[in-house]
Amino acid sequence: MKKINPYSLLVTAIIIIIVLYELKWSSLYPNLSLSIIAFFIITILSLLIMNSILTRSLKDRIDKPLYSYKKYYGYIVILVVIGTILDGIYSHGYPLLGDLKYGEDFGVPFLHVLTSIAASFVAYMLAMILTFEEKFNIKVFILLFITVLCLLLPFSRLIIILTVLNYIWSLIYIRMKENKFTLKNSIILIILTCVGLYSFGILGNYRLNVQTNNNTRKATDSTLIYQIGVPSQSFTDSKIPAAYFWDYIYLTSSIGNLQNIVNYSEPSSTDLKKFVVTQFLPDTISKKIYSNYSDEVKLNTFQYQITSSLNVGTIFYEPYYLFGWIGIYLMLMFLLIFPMIYLLLIQNIDSKYFIYGLSILNTIYLLALFDNMFTLSVLSLQLFIPLISKLFKKNKNF
Repeated sequence: MKKINPYSLLVTAIIIIIVLYELKWSSLYPNLSLSIIAFFIITILSLLIMNSILTRSLKDRIDKPLYSYKKYYGYIVILVVIGTILDGIYSHGYPLLGDLKYGEDFGVPFLHVLTSIAASFVAYMLAMILTFEEKFNIKVFILLFITVLCLLLPFSRLIIILTVLNYIWSLIYIRMKENKFTLKNSIILIILTCVGLYSFGILGNYRLNVQTNNNTRKATDSTLIYQIGVPSQSFTDSKIPAAYFWDYIYLTSSIGNLQNIVNYSEPSSTDLKKFVVTQFLPDTISKKIYSNYSDEVKLNTFQYQITSSLNVGTIFYEPYYLFGWIGIYLMLMFLLIFPMIYLLLIQNIDSKYFIYGLSILNTIYLLALFDNMFTLSVLSLQLFIPLISKLFKKNKNF
């Protein structure tokens, strides 16, 4: 907990992504301004201060979590299967099977969100059981296989990555508590990360091929992402496999978009309610209140994007669009305060749910330089699961 928490992860992410950005492996990227550089320096220092306060304020968990199969996991898998089938019927097919293009609306409105949340949660729990139970449980393995299939059919790489990240944080945390996270484990994790990043690029090629009806093009062919991201000569001359350009573009393009909107845009609103609702609430809620907000942002900010296909701009992009630098610093204040409050709220619950909540928060903060994950319902709503577990803490079957 003391070494791996939302604050330390965000600091690490900022440093790594800024360094990668400055490599300028894409010809599209603008130079970072002094105001952006100063903001990130202030952010890093503030996060380090909050990290120090958190490690002193929050007790370190010493009880080892127990992971065992519960009947309701099976019921959740059944609901996930039913939800996935209904999504497929509603959308007349699945993106993974090429029945509809990636990026098109998929699934039954709202039900698809609940199905994704349930699938992510139960996949995580089943994976933890397989990892930490002494005996291999074939029933758990089969249920996990079915759940993973349901996660793959919508072909949303994001929800898959979020689920895997939640599992990785928990695994690292428990192994570190057991003093079993060795140098060998670190090397294995680095190798798996490299394989995962390469796979992300290959899946990206495949998805883009399907989306543009280039089904004859091989998944190892990165021509299309090269056309989108315009790699620099230094990247093309390097021996880095082309598939990794997907990772580079996804990790760093949001900084370029943020810089562009700061360079060329003026705040569009002084409506504090709109700012709070659209920036701090899950999108399933905010869309009910401001149904046209997403279209508004796309319409008014597309000209600030480094390219139309790369439309994210970090967690600070929309706050600047709405409130300028005031919006950016309001978001920073939220990022500084939220983990402290949330982790104090869940610190006395069952260890496995505390670790689960911490892992979700880690994922949200690690990806903050990609987009605002607090508004992503399939992830942010999972923060309520540890709180809900408090209601069932006396039930041994939960």
